[in-house]
Amino acid sequence: MIMRKHTIRRATALAAFALLAACQQQTETVKPVAQVTLQDAMNHIIDPEADVIWHATGTIATKEGVIENYPRTEKDWEAQRRAALRLLEASNMLLIADRRVTDKPFESAGPGVYSSAEVQRQIDTNRSAFNALALNLRDASQQLLKASDKRDVESLMKLGDGLDHACEACHKTFWYPAEKFPRLPAIPPSP
Repeated sequence: MIMRKHTIRRATALAAFALLAACQQQTETVKPVAQVTLQDAMNHIIDPEADVIWHATGTIATKEGVIENYPRTEKDWEAQRRAALRLLEASNMLLIADRRVTDKPFESAGPGVYSSAEVQRQIDTNRSAFNALALNLRDASQQLLKASDKRDVESLMKLGDGLDHACEACHKTFWYPAEKFPRLPAIPPSP
């Protein structure tokens, strides 16, 4: 009987200690760790989901006639909603300050196009502009989400253009600010 009282007291004391420990204010701040690079986010989240939005609406002229493309089924609208949500969350990923451009450096793709080291330098030098452009993507994504939830085809078409502008503004600032295209010949070659 004495042993039982001791065991009960000990168990009660351990439970009280555990409860106090759980209730103590946590002073350690958890800092997000950026493991996904910007290039990974662009190639595997942002670009594919933007394509879902862009390919969902439009008009295609064929020999057989004009085809109006827009979400029609619940599955189509759910794909739009999912793409908008993923773009929205990806915009939050872009705001993590320590995120690197890439783990595998890449060279410039041509005149006026930055290498990965130059992109990283530009972002590090002008983080506030990069963040502002990421917030533009966030805003475009939020609007796309609302349009998807309302099943608003017309808004979805217009907002697809807004998404394109948000993406291009960032690319033209941090990736290919002075891209040069080759001059086209005055007279195109015949086929």
